[in-house]
Amino acid sequence: MATRQHDARLTRRLLGGAAVLMLALATLTGVQAANAPSAQANIADLPTWDDVQRAKNNQAATATKIAEIEALIVTVEAEVAETQRLADEAAAKLFEAEDQLFRAEERVTKLEEQAVASEAEAEQAAEQAATLVSQLYRSGGVDRNLDLFLRADDTTADELLDRLARMEKATERNTAISASAEQAMNSAKSLGDQAESARSERDKLRDEAEANRIEAAAAADAAMTRLAEQENLKVELNARLDALKDTTAKTVAGYEERVKLEREAQLKREQEERERREREAAEAAKNNGGGGGGGGGGSAPPSSGNWVRPLACCYWVSTEWWGYYGHRALDLAIGNWNPIYAASSGTVTASGWIGTYGYAVFIDHGGGQSTRYAHMIQAPNVRAGNWVSAGQVIGYVGSTGNSTGPHLHFETLQNGVQQPPRTFMGARGIYF
Repeated sequence: MATRQHDARLTRRLLGGAAVLMLALATLTGVQAANAPSAQANIADLPTWDDVQRAKNNQAATATKIAEIEALIVTVEAEVAETQRLADEAAAKLFEAEDQLFRAEERVTKLEEQAVASEAEAEQAAEQAATLVSQLYRSGGVDRNLDLFLRADDTTADELLDRLARMEKATERNTAISASAEQAMNSAKSLGDQAESARSERDKLRDEAEANRIEAAAAADAAMTRLAEQENLKVELNARLDALKDTTAKTVAGYEERVKLEREAQLKREQEERERREREAAEAAKNNGGGGGGGGGGSAPPSSGNWVRPLACCYWVSTEWWGYYGHRALDLAIGNWNPIYAASSGTVTASGWIGTYGYAVFIDHGGGQSTRYAHMIQAPNVRAGNWVSAGQVIGYVGSTGNSTGPHLHFETLQNGVQQPPRTFMGARGIYF
């Protein structure tokens, strides 16, 4: 709620600034202030192509219209930066909450292990004490000592004293063992109480992390929608600006035709590039023969049951789990635009720009299992709430967010806590 209110305040500030700017520009062009955008910039508020055509017919009008459009582009870029900042802010809260949850889980595990060890120590001490007492009675015990005393002579007196001495030492030892057992049991109880308290704290942190994940997911989804709208605005504005600055095309229609041809050529080049990469990936997978460490089978990712590897082949592991402080994932380095596959079927819980992850997707597979895919090259193919199948393409490798080169940052989680991906996926028959 606070984020939405902040969004609304920010939009009013940005649009208010845009309105003032447009008012000044309107004074220069003789346009009435009422024609300046009063809400946020959208396609309906843009200078029309008729406006652009009229401006092209007059050099002075052209210069003024260029200044107007450039000012609008600045406004849209400010909105883009703020939209991304808000998404980053929500993601930062999530990452902080998850870091606290991870450490709380470590504390619980450590305390539980210590409590179990103390219980085992207490049980072992109790068994030792019982064994000692049993041995004492089997060797004659108190009754046998009394019999020796009653018929004591020079030989039995020494035997009696020796037996009494051994009994005294055994008693001392048994007392020490009993004290050790009691201490270990008390320690186990204390550690158990601490573990119970730590579990309660962990569960509280898990709830907080989940609340932050929901907030971050909503911010990411809203940001993806807004960023797409803002990007479209920039495209439209830049197209009009280019048309005004273009001296080779005398009419808007001529300019639009040229842009259309250029766009078609660009799309064709991109398609050819994707097809080339797919052919290379398929050939590399064939040559690797489906082995581990980047091998695969054809253009589909290796699978086992309901799980598949998130990349088909040809990658290399650039950073292991905890390869540097706080890195709770596996980084799979490979070129841009390689397809990323859902590791198993499930529901997309977050999709879009997620802070340092850049463009990313979170998937809940049920049973407390979830996976994450970060640093995609562009907005993912899926949206929050979508159901995806194992092996479905959810996006493409890139280097957005906190990244120094194209790779897939792959996370595996159990009950909201990151687990080593090699171990997690290996238990499901998938190896890297």
